[in-house]
Amino acid sequence: MQESYLIHTLDLTNFKRYRSGRFQFGPGLNIITGKNGVGKTSILDGIRLLVFGKVYFSPSDKSCISHGENFLRASAQINNTSEESYKLVAKIQVSKSKVLEMDDKKITRLSDYVGTFLSVCISPDDILLVNGQSADRREFLDQAIVQLDKKYTQNLIEYNKIVKHRNALLKRFLKEDRFDDSMLLAYDQKMIELAPYISESRNEFMKEFGAYFQRVYQDISPEKEEVLLRYDSKLLVQSMADLIADYRMKDRMSGRSNVGIHKDELSMELNGRSIKTYGSQGQIKSFVFALKIALFEYFLAKTNKLPILLLDDMFDKLDQSRVEKILKQLNENWGGQVFITDTDKDRIIKFVVDGGKNCKHLHISEDQSIEYIDV
Repeated sequence: MQESYLIHTLDLTNFKRYRSGRFQFGPGLNIITGKNGVGKTSILDGIRLLVFGKVYFSPSDKSCISHGENFLRASAQINNTSEESYKLVAKIQVSKSKVLEMDDKKITRLSDYVGTFLSVCISPDDILLVNGQSADRREFLDQAIVQLDKKYTQNLIEYNKIVKHRNALLKRFLKEDRFDDSMLLAYDQKMIELAPYISESRNEFMKEFGAYFQRVYQDISPEKEEVLLRYDSKLLVQSMADLIADYRMKDRMSGRSNVGIHKDELSMELNGRSIKTYGSQGQIKSFVFALKIALFEYFLAKTNKLPILLLDDMFDKLDQSRVEKILKQLNENWGGQVFITDTDKDRIIKFVVDGGKNCKHLHISEDQSIEYIDV
């Protein structure tokens, strides 16, 4: 039996436009409609912050604090299919570290928390997975794997801290016009210790995930096109110790760490060519959407748990044929809890009525009053 987690209530305090807001959700499809700027996306970010420990649709956690305030608070009541109940709380202050709590107990290590509740987010900005920088693609890899592998999460957190400190030291050397190789050795050793597991985990993930992605892309693409994902890392052909030695002079001259898993790339191809260079806008949108739906299916296959699916304003950015395919997938194939925001109330309601999906509809007015509409 597939396990799922269902969010029953969400409370937001000083969360963007919501000085105080409470929302109730159903176990299936939850539609959140309203004009742009009324706070639809804030609801999704509140959910993501609680189930993942970090917002997705906003630049940062602290950017969600309401203007003029110095803190925010989000809380939710969640049940699973075994009728176990969880109370989740997130507290963020301008000048302090984030606090996460589950059942009134503070989470001391993020790696122990991430992955308890699975989630997949889909946003118009996901097009950066193709058109953006390599860091955007690494972020996709990392946010997928950390939900499945606690050791990966801990290694990644430690590795990123080491690179940050190592870069600060290299910049100091450059500014002071001196270089002390011995002071880098402790950082080098930690990178040598941590990087291989991260690189190997990414490589194994891509080998498995690629098959899911190819199948999903074929399902939603209007034409039968060949797609390919490839993980590129220097650590697949050379040891971290050798790479550090080879790049020592470049690091010294540039004042930063030029090699390691923080430089890895995820290559994306369509019909044997770079989709970033040769793909049409429609092909790129299908490619990105397929990545996210494949991730949903991959999570389900690996864990037998239904992820919470969060879709923000997707239907304003896609053509009608793609919208119809997405809605058909939602209606026929995906169980669990789904949240969709849309500015067009009539469009999404027509799908629900025609498809018979178990649905709850929240409509947010410009004054932020909430109306629960019978579907």
